[in-house]
Amino acid sequence: MKLPELKEKLKSKYIVRVVAGVLTIALVGTGIGATAVFAEKDSTAVTAEADSTTDSSKDADDIADKLMDSVSLKDNDADKDESVYLISDANGNVNKTIVVDHLKNKDKKDTLEDASNLSDIENVKGKEKFTQSGDKLTWQAGGKDIYYQGTATEEPPVTQKVTYYLDGKEISPEDLAGKSGKVKIRFDYTNTTSYTETVNGEKQTVSVPFAAITGLVLGDGFENIEVTNGKAEVSDSSSVVLGYALPGLKDSLGIKDKDLDGDVNIPEYMEMTADVENFSMPAAMTFVVNASDYVSTDGIDTSDLDDMINDLKDASTQLQDGSKTLAEGTDTLSDGLSTLQSKLGTFASGVGTLKSGLKTYTDGVSTLSGGLNKLNSNVPTLSNGITTLNSSAKSLNDGVALLNATVSAKFTDSEKKTLLDQVHSTLESQKSEIEKQAQTTVASQKTAIQKQAQSAVDLQKTDIQKQAQSTVADQKEDIEKKAQAAVDDQKEQIKSVAAETVKQQETEIKNQAASAVEQEFTSGKTDYITNEAKKQLESIKPVIESGVKAQFVQKMAEKNHAITDYDSAKTFFDQNVGMKDGAAEACVNEQIDTIINNLAGSVASTAKDASKIAAGEAAYTAASQTAGEAAYTGASLAAGTAAYTAARQTAGEAAYAGASLAATTAAYTGASQAATTAAYTGAVSGAEQATITSAEQTKATVAASINQKQANGYSLVTGMKALADGTQTLYNSVPTLTSGIKQLVDGSNTLVANNAQLNSGASQLADGTNQIVSGVDQLTTGSKTLSEGAHTLADGMVQFNEEGINKILDAYNGDLKPFTDKLQAVIDAGEEYQTYSAIADGQTGSVKFIYKLASIDAKADSDK
Repeated sequence: MKLPELKEKLKSKYIVRVVAGVLTIALVGTGIGATAVFAEKDSTAVTAEADSTTDSSKDADDIADKLMDSVSLKDNDADKDESVYLISDANGNVNKTIVVDHLKNKDKKDTLEDASNLSDIENVKGKEKFTQSGDKLTWQAGGKDIYYQGTATEEPPVTQKVTYYLDGKEISPEDLAGKSGKVKIRFDYTNTTSYTETVNGEKQTVSVPFAAITGLVLGDGFENIEVTNGKAEVSDSSSVVLGYALPGLKDSLGIKDKDLDGDVNIPEYMEMTADVENFSMPAAMTFVVNASDYVSTDGIDTSDLDDMINDLKDASTQLQDGSKTLAEGTDTLSDGLSTLQSKLGTFASGVGTLKSGLKTYTDGVSTLSGGLNKLNSNVPTLSNGITTLNSSAKSLNDGVALLNATVSAKFTDSEKKTLLDQVHSTLESQKSEIEKQAQTTVASQKTAIQKQAQSAVDLQKTDIQKQAQSTVADQKEDIEKKAQAAVDDQKEQIKSVAAETVKQQETEIKNQAASAVEQEFTSGKTDYITNEAKKQLESIKPVIESGVKAQFVQKMAEKNHAITDYDSAKTFFDQNVGMKDGAAEACVNEQIDTIINNLAGSVASTAKDASKIAAGEAAYTAASQTAGEAAYTGASLAAGTAAYTAARQTAGEAAYAGASLAATTAAYTGASQAATTAAYTGAVSGAEQATITSAEQTKATVAASINQKQANGYSLVTGMKALADGTQTLYNSVPTLTSGIKQLVDGSNTLVANNAQLNSGASQLADGTNQIVSGVDQLTTGSKTLSEGAHTLADGMVQFNEEGINKILDAYNGDLKPFTDKLQAVIDAGEEYQTYSAIADGQTGSVKFIYKLASIDAKADSDK
């Protein structure tokens, strides 16, 4: 027996599925067969078939069978069999209720006592009469069964709501008639009964276990029919849908949806979908029956289950003891093999180390041989390099020695002359600068020099003046001619001086002209130019307007990506920014006016600036052009007379002034010339001495530097000497080095020739060792696997006793018995409900309900 399967069988979910399955089979079977008619029936046959497949063991199935055997079907042997016909519209709303009662005269009595609250009672089969007193009826049966009917207004214990959908949207049945598309029809059932029963010592409310079975006869044009909680039967002549539900049963049993995993479903609705062309539904009926009329629980005997579970516990204890002994034996075997494996491992490790060492050795020999052969092939290159190195080191040593000798010796006269020539050449290129500096120094003393010269002239002032006037009178005619000639000779110079004078006043001339222009613009010309510019800009206003609107659309599009043109941007601005009609137009026009005003203002400002510049340039050009000729003409007219008059009037003063000027000029000029000559001569003398001294100091510094010892004990001079000696020694050793490398190459080649034999022997030894170790490893692994399996079995048996058997007992005692009590309470509630109308004392009854829905015709909807 498979114990895990037994454990699963006893879980509460499985118990629920078993009982629910029995109820479903019983109720669906009896409901489909409950088609009462007005003819007498001797008995009602109830059959049910269910196909099931399972992989559970026989023992597990035995337990499930015992549970199912305790829930059986029973015959309907009631004294009063009642059929309630509910005539409904297509949505399930009841319009009329007709009740048909069958009184069974089992003892062939002459009279039958009955009770009923129906109206319009009439015998529907036979001539038998009745008398009525309140709800009590007495029928003159004459040994026969009585069939009668009446009408009622009481709400049935189960109501149904029918909802129709077309292409996912709810639709009335009248509108659905003749339509095409994806159709869904849903039946929702509600159990309105309520009974209080005692369950496990507590009062609980349960409902009568009704089953609802709905049958639909579909019109032509239905395809791809799918049914939730039912099935479809499709043939060439018709399509029929059968669905079922057990309304209120889950709540009564305390079952949640998670307790039902798909093997068994306890639905509370039925639903069908189909692709329809020209919808119609000729017929629809629902049967509702009471499960207690057909299902019986006469008590569940669990003593056999107790014995079976005790046997399982004893058997598992024996398995636990045996598995422990097996685990101890496999541990001993595993320990022995582990010891052998450990020793072989040490041996194999040594062999592996030997093989690895030989491989490392032979690889090293091969590498050494390759390196030596490569070294040998490069010996000529090495020799040439050493030769070059030796030659270069000798050249460097010779250069350093020459440098040392040079900086250690004193300058010769020839070397000094070369240095002085260089100094003279340098000073000659700087002569002008030296003389300029000397002249600057004399110029700073010019006033003092001139004062001394002026004092000497002042002592002879009177004599100089008299002599000058006499000389002028004698030379009047010559003076006048010379004055005119001088003017003629200086014509270009006079013009140049006049032009230079104008040029010196260029800024003032231009400023005066600009000031005049500024005054003109201030007096109203700016406004005139601005207005004229605005008139001219009107011609390009459409271009400006287009640009402003394009920018406006772009800004609005940043706020709302749906905006693509000016109209949509204008509407968005009016509604969301300006908050009034015309706000966008006003904003755009304001921007256009601003741009035109700014452009016009810029034109006026530019015109004013340009006028200022032009006026200044014109004034300056005119002054430059006329100044020269005016100056020359004036000089020519007054030259002779002015020269003589001026010469006579100023002869004395001029002579005195000339003498003063000549004296001061001569004094200053002489001082300047003397200073210039002295400065250059002194510079040459000082530079010659400084150059010789500096050069000798530099040589001494270099000599000390290259002969100074470093931390390694060598100076540059001695170090280069040592390097040259070392490279010469290396060069002399090249033949010996070449011979030694040749000997190493020959030896390494001999070692390489023996590598293959060494590696082959080591590999053979390692392979043999590995075969032995592999065999022992397999034995060890197998023993460990066996030991682990034995321990797993032992641990599993302990765990099974603790978690398996004990939990099975807990499940059995905690889930099964309480659930059967609740199930019994539900069936008891069903047994209490025996009639829809009324029943006489001492009688038993059974009742079923048949709901007849209005048909839906494709051409015209009508109740039938």
